Amino acid sequence: MINIIIQKIKEHFKGVVYYAIGLIAYAVMIVGLFPSISSVKFDYLQSMPENLIKFFGGDVLAMTTFNGFISMEFLSLFFILIIAFFIGSSAGSTIAGSIEKKTMDFHLSQPISRTKIVLAETITGLFYTAFLVFATSGSLYLFGKMFDVVISNKGLIVFSIVATIFLWAIYGIAIFISSVLKSKIAVAGATVSIVMAFYVFTAMTSIIEKLKDYDKFSIFYAYNPQELLGTAQISTHQVEALLLILVTGLIASLIIFNKKDI
Repeated sequence: MINIIIQKIKEHFKGVVYYAIGLIAYAVMIVGLFPSISSVKFDYLQSMPENLIKFFGGDVLAMTTFNGFISMEFLSLFFILIIAFFIGSSAGSTIAGSIEKKTMDFHLSQPISRTKIVLAETITGLFYTAFLVFATSGSLYLFGKMFDVVISNKGLIVFSIVATIFLWAIYGIAIFISSVLKSKIAVAGATVSIVMAFYVFTAMTSIIEKLKDYDKFSIFYAYNPQELLGTAQISTHQVEALLLILVTGLIASLIIFNKKDI
């Protein structure tokens, strides 16, 4: 199976590079903008509706710091959606896409089980998900130095670890969807839609008083980039919950796929 994983890593490398370039380019733009924007003391935020600012995971006071600014403008939503689309496409290709394109017939004609096929693709997807997260974090660190932006190294490391595990949980959801739906595009669309729905629900819990106690029902409860960058602390229980989502989704997809008539 190791040879299959190496082959899959090589196959997907070019596409992942494009994602990485896009994320890094946006990160550079945001880091470069902060010194000039922070000099105006964020007066423009005073004219924005408070609920709108909360929706994007920020507040006026937090936006005066780089952690708050980068979280609201990049890490809270845009960063997650881009990688979620990659995850949906990757997981979608594993089962639904292969069946749709009829390449699964060829794979199953080889002396390898369905379980190993899915596990090899999953390990590749998880590896590249981590790669995209750490490539983005690395760019934030390097360009932060260039633009004299203060950012905690420990906080950045903790953010990278939690963000990776958070996105792995999304992969668990995506691979399960891939075992149920019949096309790669449908899996990618469903994955991004679910992630967006979780984000909107979390945002609503911070806006609507009656919903504030229900924020734990969203996976975004375990992902707060501003807090992670600022405190550099990992919640073991939240990480365990995210890993449970990944494992549950993967096991469910294997059960469904092994029983699926292709």
